[in-house]
Amino acid sequence: MNRTPIYITIEQRWELNEWVRRGRPAPPPHIVKQLTIREFAEKREVRVLIETGTYYGDMVEAMKDYFSRIYSIELSRELYEKAKQRFAGDDKVKIIHGDSGIELGKLIASLDQAAVFWLDGHYSEGVTARGDKDTPIYEELTHIFNSPQKGHVIIIDDARLFGTDPAYPSIDELSRFAKAKNPNVTIEVENDNIRIVPCSQVG
Repeated sequence: MNRTPIYITIEQRWELNEWVRRGRPAPPPHIVKQLTIREFAEKREVRVLIETGTYYGDMVEAMKDYFSRIYSIELSRELYEKAKQRFAGDDKVKIIHGDSGIELGKLIASLDQAAVFWLDGHYSEGVTARGDKDTPIYEELTHIFNSPQKGHVIIIDDARLFGTDPAYPSIDELSRFAKAKNPNVTIEVENDNIRIVPCSQVG
């Protein structure tokens, strides 16, 4: 896959520069999250993006020109219907309704190639839906690590909540869990997200 130049708008550039000027506080602006996903996809030559937590579909919209296939899982029926309508007619986008801790396993079973996983399916108040758990992260990771396809890149949003919110595991606990599933991964935290990457693909 040829590397595509990463362009951002003047407004996004200003937002990015302002965030850097303020010392990179968490959470970062949306463009930082977009750039993280795009950079990992380019580096790994991955053409499939799987998101948990569709919300209004803004990440799908931002990423749809950079992937050949995008799947997004949303627990809220209302948000699912809105996102489904937003991307109606776009064959490369599939919005799935349900609990990502369950639906992700079904989706992964159908994969024939590696994917970038953007895990943002945790409860965050407001219009977001609340499942049996505030975060299904352990279930999501288990499905990914059990995948017959190797080389997946995992990016977990809102790292600041892990270890500070009692409903979330600490980053150390999460790291031990991931290493127990696959010792050949590197786990890093940067810009309010946790990156779990195959060791051979780091750098």
